[in-house]
Amino acid sequence: MANKRNFSIGSEGKREFTQLVKKPSNEAKEVKIAGAYNFGSASTSISNSINEDNQVKKQKQGRPVEITDVRYKVCKPKKISPALESKLACLQDYMIEFADETKRITFDKMVDTLANSYIDTKLVESKREHLKKEIKKDFDNLKR
Repeated sequence: MANKRNFSIGSEGKREFTQLVKKPSNEAKEVKIAGAYNFGSASTSISNSINEDNQVKKQKQGRPVEITDVRYKVCKPKKISPALESKLACLQDYMIEFADETKRITFDKMVDTLANSYIDTKLVESKREHLKKEIKKDFDNLKR
């Protein structure tokens, strides 16, 4: 076994330290982008001339939705979290009411189906009838 006294602790030679990551310089870097502050109408005039040449009317995908009753027209944007939207998207695959649906299921249709399902399954008969009368009365008041 080696004795502690036999090990040499002193430095045999100084090695030069080279730094791998260099310190950042205090010089400001400048980036120049051609046309960065050009807010002229040259680009819009080109697109307008293209649109004038091609008078093709763009149509939306699918069948147009024609809502005749104003009470059914969606007038407020939905304000829900992405988590709830994801939960509803996953839930619609398990709802038997949408099994035969071939077109897109709207948020309005989803919430209406969930509300009707809750009314039909969770409420007793007397509360169900009372709630349906209230909903019909409020629905009729919307027409005015």
